[in-house]
Amino acid sequence: MKPAKPDLAFLGSAQLIVVCLLTAVIDIAVFQFLYIQPDALAFAHIASFLTASAIGYLSISLWPSHDAEDKTRVGQFKSSHLTTFVLLALLVTFLRGGLLASMLNIMAIPAPAAISISAIFSSLSLYTAYLYFQRKSDLSAEIRWGHLCLGIVACTILLKLFYLGVPELIFEEAYYWNYAKHLDIGYLDHPLIVAWIIKAFTNLMGDIEFAVRFGAFLCWFVTAYYSYRLTKEIFSQSIAYWALVIVAVLPPYFFFGWFISPDAPLTACWSAAIFYIHQVVVREDKKAWLGVGVALGLGMSSKYTIALLGAAIVLFVLFDRNTRKWLSRPEPYIALVIAFILFSPVIIWNIQHDWLSFTFQSQGRLTSSHSFSLPRFISNLLIFLTPTGLLTVIVIVLFRKNILSGAEKSHAPGINTLARSYLLLAWLTLFPVAVFATLSLFRASKLNWTGPCWLGLIPFVAMLITQKPDSGTPRLLAWCQRAWPATIVILLLVYGTALHYLGIGFPRTPYPQNVHLIGWQDFGRDIEVLATKIGRETGAEVLVVGMDRNKIASGLAFYRAKYLNSSTEKANHDPAMQTASSHLFGGNGLMYELWFPVEKQNNKTMLLVSEDIKDLTDEDVLSRVQTAGEIKDIKTWKGGKQTGHYYYRLVTGYHGKSIASKPNVSAPID
Repeated sequence: MKPAKPDLAFLGSAQLIVVCLLTAVIDIAVFQFLYIQPDALAFAHIASFLTASAIGYLSISLWPSHDAEDKTRVGQFKSSHLTTFVLLALLVTFLRGGLLASMLNIMAIPAPAAISISAIFSSLSLYTAYLYFQRKSDLSAEIRWGHLCLGIVACTILLKLFYLGVPELIFEEAYYWNYAKHLDIGYLDHPLIVAWIIKAFTNLMGDIEFAVRFGAFLCWFVTAYYSYRLTKEIFSQSIAYWALVIVAVLPPYFFFGWFISPDAPLTACWSAAIFYIHQVVVREDKKAWLGVGVALGLGMSSKYTIALLGAAIVLFVLFDRNTRKWLSRPEPYIALVIAFILFSPVIIWNIQHDWLSFTFQSQGRLTSSHSFSLPRFISNLLIFLTPTGLLTVIVIVLFRKNILSGAEKSHAPGINTLARSYLLLAWLTLFPVAVFATLSLFRASKLNWTGPCWLGLIPFVAMLITQKPDSGTPRLLAWCQRAWPATIVILLLVYGTALHYLGIGFPRTPYPQNVHLIGWQDFGRDIEVLATKIGRETGAEVLVVGMDRNKIASGLAFYRAKYLNSSTEKANHDPAMQTASSHLFGGNGLMYELWFPVEKQNNKTMLLVSEDIKDLTDEDVLSRVQTAGEIKDIKTWKGGKQTGHYYYRLVTGYHGKSIASKPNVSAPID
């Protein structure tokens, strides 16, 4: 009688458990040995995990296979296996770095518990993924590709989630946090949605980076949902999974889903508007007009650039024979009314402020200095779309017949609207891009301008990725199809590297100086302590003034507030209401000019902070104060590395206009 054949699944699970436990134990032991002080976190966690992973890889490579038809080892020493393992190990290293830092710095979990949880998570993630890739499977290719898509999307979601609260805010984020602290129905440079999103989550979680960014994280899911639904409507579920991957990995959508800015809700509304207008044009769904109205209304309340999408929709309806019939029906006009109602708070704010925001974003932009920035516009496209993505867009436009022919193979049965979908989505994409390209001929081009525009072509990018090139496929089209897997892997590694560097750094790798708000946790604390001390000694309320447009003021306001929230001492003031910008001395302060009118700051005591000592000795400064104290310096640090060098000076007797007599000035430092 033949012996029973071993249960391969059980043995595989047993092997996985043993290797995971071995790796986790080694990981924890090495980490505890190396983690001597908080500054050693990056080195300790990288060294411990990579050491443990190397030993774990050796274990699974030498473990005998139990497959009677395969007498080789499970892992074997094949270069392809090693490459897969190394790539997965790097991705897991970046993931677990964010998880570990979040548990230590945000949740205040003790180091032994935090490293134990991180070690178990990282070892399970690494070996489960690795063995899945290496083992034979009875699953169909379509199901395995679906698993791969969901794995990539899950990786990007966890990367963003784990690092939401780890790196310091980018100064624009701190500026929008100040929006929320001065909550209103409109602002000079952007509408209101970003402020209200931040306010909602900081009210729930406090003034911490995680709360500030959480709204952007949720907005990504809205963008992904509508991109998935749009692609599934046009093609199939399997192609829709790849649309999720594109939305997950392309730079604008990854980062708009991590840091908070008006682009986060804008992109979510843009994707919804595209989906609903597609339902109107292709499916002739009259109820979808309501979705168009809501999406455009909320989009306009997020950022004005969605007006270009609205204009593209109007032009399509006017010039497309089949769609023009809607002009005689009530639905599009109801959508217009809905959009107007949702946008009305911004209109009211502008009426109250002499159309300040509309003027700033239209006439102000157009009358700015001439700048030929087309090369920068193209370089921005390369950054946002990647070279592979930009070439793919060019291929989709130039090889329309090939794209539609290949798409028909993946087209859902009974649907004969593919060409119409292509016409609509290509127009909704290329019209706003063409406007931005034209503007770049005579005005400065911004990196984030075209971010949401490409959402319309994502279904066709996803379709192209799934098609296998044949002998009749144009060479450029075939190259794009083959380049996407490597592009996706590279992007994941770049994101992991960037977030790890911003969050906890790398051993022996310095930080750039005075960039964004890196290392400002202690800087905000030091300035708050100093301002409080001066206030107690003088009996005066001290106004901290960042001597630039909005970077220093916004960053100090946030990190002063964060320090007060974590301090055991009860604060009787709000730093956001006591931190202004250089507009008080003739500079441009954007919203700070409305929050801190010059004429209302007379006779105040101010603590001026700048990264350039010249800003504290300038005639525009000295001519507006009665006394100016000694200039002192302060340095910012992160992970034991210097990240910046700033100067501060106490002045008293501020006056909005130049004072005739010279102030009493202490000698500046050398």
